[in-house]
Amino acid sequence: MFSIENLKDLREKTGASITDVKKALEESSGDFAKALKIIQKKLGNVSEKKLSRETRAGLVDAYIHSNGRVGAIVEIFCETDFVARNQSFKELAHDLAMHITAVSPLYLSIDQVPEEIWSIGKKRFEEEARALGKPENITREIVDGKLKSYFGALCLLEQPFVKDEDRTVKEVVNEAIGKFGENIKIGRFVRLEI
Repeated sequence: MFSIENLKDLREKTGASITDVKKALEESSGDFAKALKIIQKKLGNVSEKKLSRETRAGLVDAYIHSNGRVGAIVEIFCETDFVARNQSFKELAHDLAMHITAVSPLYLSIDQVPEEIWSIGKKRFEEEARALGKPENITREIVDGKLKSYFGALCLLEQPFVKDEDRTVKEVVNEAIGKFGENIKIGRFVRLEI
């Protein structure tokens, strides 16, 4: 069984409906951490259905670190002005700007890495992998894994979220899509440092 406090906390943390929270807590036998994972997975699945919808509203947010020497600006889009004005959406935008300030991603996603940069990395990893003397199929797998790991660390959506390193930025955005019921996309971002 689960407590009302767990139900309330899980609902506040995820933004999921009471029915979904109750089902997740029942399915996990009252285990808060398991219920949280169940809801995050469900909200992520909901988000996949919304990804094709057009985003015409949104906002720009900035984060300046307390030392005043580093900061970031991020553009985040949603479907309606109603969501763009929502305090939780504004907090998401601010958290993303803080993440960009802290982690300094170069690209939004792996598919946005320039081809010439990707080729240079691939060539380097192929040389390293061939030096191991493994069969060609294993060498290919090693190169693919190294490329995804290396460029994933440079891509905003693939990075562990600075406020919860158990989730990637992409998972945080997908959770927000499920919570708000709208498609959410990150646009441009820039990090400045003195």
